[in-house]
Amino acid sequence: MSGLMYWPLLRGRQFDLLALQLLTQENLLTDRIVPIIEPIRDAAVLPRLLKLRNRAGLPTVMIQNPSVGTYGLDNQKRYPLTAALADPQILQGWWWRPELAVPPNQVLLLDDPQLLPPAAIIQQARYLVVPSDPRILHAVQHPRRIFLHDPWPRVLRTQEFGQYADTPLLAEQHWAAAHGFVGISDYSLSGAPYFDKGWAQGTIALHIAYFRDGGVWLHHFLPPAASGPQAVQFQRLQAELRRWLASHRHSILWDAPLRELLHYGDIDHYPGLGVIKKLSVAHQILSVQHTLS
Repeated sequence: MSGLMYWPLLRGRQFDLLALQLLTQENLLTDRIVPIIEPIRDAAVLPRLLKLRNRAGLPTVMIQNPSVGTYGLDNQKRYPLTAALADPQILQGWWWRPELAVPPNQVLLLDDPQLLPPAAIIQQARYLVVPSDPRILHAVQHPRRIFLHDPWPRVLRTQEFGQYADTPLLAEQHWAAAHGFVGISDYSLSGAPYFDKGWAQGTIALHIAYFRDGGVWLHHFLPPAASGPQAVQFQRLQAELRRWLASHRHSILWDAPLRELLHYGDIDHYPGLGVIKKLSVAHQILSVQHTLS
């Protein structure tokens, strides 16, 4: 499994970008983490993040034709990326569409088994991101393939995580390495389905990464039913999290994001759902990095 890299596909949500910014600022990432950013809206944090990563000498993939969100519809950008994208650390990512002239030596992403690119287009790509669809996996070959899968549970409401206790996040790395992939990718803590507005967040949840069976799993924490305001829910989740950590202390990466999350419990402060998600994503990325290294 030597050299296998992690390419999380981040849909450009604020908490995703802030998690990546936090890890980059604190020098916690290596070049084995290559985030693929699919911008969904014109946001101030995006050029700041790219500038930060460029200065750190860390590679980043920026999708040029996003398949979701409104970013691709805005001709006039309030926060342009032109300067950041000119840096050699930035790789262009393109969802394959037959009508596009995709430049060579960039990152090509596939998502439709009925519309596969010609062999010549595939071979001139620098990296090829291939989804777990067997119709695509078996049809395309490339020396630098990235395996994109989506292990995130399919739920429509936060409460539905109650049917799951633990779910795998990184469990395919040995298979991917054995089949010649150079990297593995997923949709982080959001999953592949994209909803621009999401759903009303009455119930909050914690999704904590831990080591299991040679990979990374997620334990899902939900507050008891009718737990009241989110601040009260967070208190109860903190108590449950600490009980669980006490029995899993050797299966956890005790990194800065997890310690910060616990600190909010120590001072009895609810930081808001965005901060919780930011810290959860940061902890998840560091846990995967630790496993692959």
